[in-house]
Amino acid sequence: MSNFAPLPGSATVVMVVGGQPITIALDGANAPITAGNFADLVSRRFYDNISFHRVVPNFVAQAGDPNSRDPNFPSNLLGRDGFRDPATGATRTIPLEIKPQGAAEALLGLRFRDAGITSPPQLRNDRGTIAMARSQDPNSASSQFYFNLVNSRFLDGDYAVFGAITDGLSVMDNIDVGDRIEAARFVDGILPSRQSAFMDVNSLNFYFNRLERASLPLGFQFLTDGDDFLDITAELSQANPSGFVGLGGDDTILGSPIDDVIYGNQGNDTLTGEAGNNLIRGGQGDDLIMGGSGNDILHGNLGNDTVMGGGGNNFMRGGQGDDVLIGGPGNDVLIGDRGQDTLTGGGGANSFVFRGDTNIGRLDPNAADVVTDFNPAGGDRIILAAATDPATVRFIPSGADVLIQLDNNDFQGRILNSTPEAVQGSTLLVSPGDMALLIG
Repeated sequence: MSNFAPLPGSATVVMVVGGQPITIALDGANAPITAGNFADLVSRRFYDNISFHRVVPNFVAQAGDPNSRDPNFPSNLLGRDGFRDPATGATRTIPLEIKPQGAAEALLGLRFRDAGITSPPQLRNDRGTIAMARSQDPNSASSQFYFNLVNSRFLDGDYAVFGAITDGLSVMDNIDVGDRIEAARFVDGILPSRQSAFMDVNSLNFYFNRLERASLPLGFQFLTDGDDFLDITAELSQANPSGFVGLGGDDTILGSPIDDVIYGNQGNDTLTGEAGNNLIRGGQGDDLIMGGSGNDILHGNLGNDTVMGGGGNNFMRGGQGDDVLIGGPGNDVLIGDRGQDTLTGGGGANSFVFRGDTNIGRLDPNAADVVTDFNPAGGDRIILAAATDPATVRFIPSGADVLIQLDNNDFQGRILNSTPEAVQGSTLLVSPGDMALLIG
């Protein structure tokens, strides 16, 4: 059970087989260890490109042997291996975990008949459920799982069910031996391995779940190399959940009323989220990126971009170039990244992030990022992502402003119209590897 944590509650995984999604609800309330193991393996992208090596009609479809990625591996030897933990080199195994109906806790390590339990389990081997495959040893489950193609309640009390398909039963029914899992992603819920020193767990998981859903290999629509205009409808967005790609030209793309994924790619693009919780990346060129009313992830990427948050609580970053980031009324995260950036939070309690690993060599204070409206009374914070001793960070008055400087003399930021005491009192030093810095 090393190197992963039980799943705290319900969660959702989407698995793509044959270009079609299977949505799986994980039950961490009744099978926290088993669901947590599966969720961890999904987050590691362990199941990507693994095939179903065993399909028994009117019984089960089984996958999860890492050797199934190799088309030359002998098929008669599949089904014997599991996930090898890179931290230990050993095959990870988990105990048999089955919760009897009416019980407060799951039974661990024993089959019901061995424990003298005659009541049915809380999670049964019904059609569309997912359970862990194993050898004769009750505690040998690792990464292999099976879908129940029909009700197989004779397996109850022997095999650990940990979730159920909520959408995509027809995809499950059509699985054949050799069909591959193109991708599996954790798209809803709290994954225990996600941790940040400056972002709360709900927000961190919300943004990562949005990124993971957008990475599923489902429908894409590519525009042309010309100056395209696209007004995305809800129906068009549903048909292309993995997004819209602008290619070349100066494109204008307007989002739909639901969640959209938009990539500007080359050119000086205008990209607008409208409603929904959107993921928008500018690509090359000097782009104008505007969020909508939802909680958006907005990334300028290359070029000198203008990124505007709109409503909601947005995660905004400039990328390379000299960018202008303007938050809205919500609680926004603003990261300038590389270049000399100007950050304006707007309303809400905002987090202005300076990255010491990208601001190397900024010995000129006039080259530092600028925060225009720092308001600690409103909950604003400075997040300094740098590998340094907090005691060595300098908060230097410069006229009406405050400069933040590291012990290597790199200037990180200029905070307009503030005092050293106010800035220092609202500054949090975090690791450059903080997980929240991977968002975008």
